[in-house]
Amino acid sequence: MSASPPDKKRWSLGKILQVGELIAAAAVVISVVFVGLEVRQNSRAQVLSTTQAAVSDYIGSLELLSDNPGLACLYVRAAQDYEGLSGSERLRFSAFYMSTYYQLQEMHRLAEEGALDADTWAGFHGLLSETTRYPGVRQWFAQRRSWFSERFQAYIDELIKDAAPVDAYLFEDERDAACENGAG
Repeated sequence: MSASPPDKKRWSLGKILQVGELIAAAAVVISVVFVGLEVRQNSRAQVLSTTQAAVSDYIGSLELLSDNPGLACLYVRAAQDYEGLSGSERLRFSAFYMSTYYQLQEMHRLAEEGALDADTWAGFHGLLSETTRYPGVRQWFAQRRSWFSERFQAYIDELIKDAAPVDAYLFEDERDAACENGAG
């Protein structure tokens, strides 16, 4: 019997294993890329969802001012001179402002962590840059700063340091009949 020559078209078991490992490695790389893209897309969706919720909560606070002329008048007076308010007025303003500042503190934290849309945070940063210029807001924050995180305190301190206080409150209007009639 003569031995037949080796079939050159047949693969050895070792070669088949190498090809299988190569295919498996390629599949893992493709899976990792796909998972990375999914995570990135989900992260962006989460940032947008978080941003929408934070903005909605803040708008709810602003609606209190627009729906309540007395609170709006109190806000105007408090922004000018918080210390000049009566005890009950300081309590009302402080309760309102504390709730908005807690929302802003949370937005600040989320922005630092990249979980809040940067463009949206830029708008709130502008809002805080402006309102921390009001003398009454500075007075209020000096008295209530310990209610907030050290990071937020440092952030507000920077804003206050970087901008001079306004001499006259921007929304002051002697023609405001609601405030003149004691609504605030």
